[in-house]
Amino acid sequence: ACPLPYPCTGRLDTMPKIGGFEEPEILSSEGSWQITGKINGMVNIKLEPGEACCGEVGSMEYFQEGVKMDTTLSGKGIFAAASSWASGESPFRMVFTNEADTTLYVGLTPNQPLGNIIPIKLTEHTGNIVNAKLGAYMGSMGKDIKTTVDFKRPSCASCCACICGGPSPMIQRISTANEAEDTAFLTAMGTIVKRRIAAGEKIKVDTDALVAYEDSIQFDATRTGDCSPKGCCLVCCGGEGLWLTTLTGKDDTDGGFVWLQSYNMDKLDSLLVTERQENEGGDGGGGGAPIEASEMER
Repeated sequence: ACPLPYPCTGRLDTMPKIGGFEEPEILSSEGSWQITGKINGMVNIKLEPGEACCGEVGSMEYFQEGVKMDTTLSGKGIFAAASSWASGESPFRMVFTNEADTTLYVGLTPNQPLGNIIPIKLTEHTGNIVNAKLGAYMGSMGKDIKTTVDFKRPSCASCCACICGGPSPMIQRISTANEAEDTAFLTAMGTIVKRRIAAGEKIKVDTDALVAYEDSIQFDATRTGDCSPKGCCLVCCGGEGLWLTTLTGKDDTDGGFVWLQSYNMDKLDSLLVTERQENEGGDGGGGGAPIEASEMER
């Protein structure tokens, strides 16, 4: 019998899927990994003799005696490693191999503050590929999952969507050619939800909310408001800026999944700067310049 207070499929089916959104799994159906905790949580990976898993540099929390830890290039060859580096990862990757004759465990944690772990089974998605924001990869089962950099233009409805619609024009593509090693772990900030968008269906999201999406999803950038007084007031005072990201299931597909985050580095940076200014305002003390989000992120 399953010892957990939720089904052993790992899905949190005890809560209704409001608006079609649901939380990612926290336990694999095969029992090969389990995520413990939410924010700044940890994924515990089970390795049978001879099996291996990977993690980005600095993500190791623990591993048992009998597991060998190595550092390798994050791609097969210099150019592949350079592409992985351009996608927001280190050119190196940690590999953990079970060299014992019994089951052993490895624990990996996010490097990102307020990080939440997102398991994605690549073979369940279009082309065994998921597109993600730069630096989203955290780890994976096995050694065959690749991270490369690419333009998001093929998924964009226009050049404006490529520049203003969600992630930067460059994205991280996470893929596998080995269907036996198809689980990747991504990391993003705050609460993570996923949703399937049907063909022709549209949803609008905050430009910083998108974490990952399938090739069967199309981007567009729509203005928050029009040129009327009410529209200008919405743009200037609504807190969402000039653009929203519109996500649409492509008509010639069955639709696809998107993953959204509830927090981001810009919000954290803004909060920390505000708190610092308030704390320093009363005594005139100095503490140096505020920390930039890019310096905190990695």
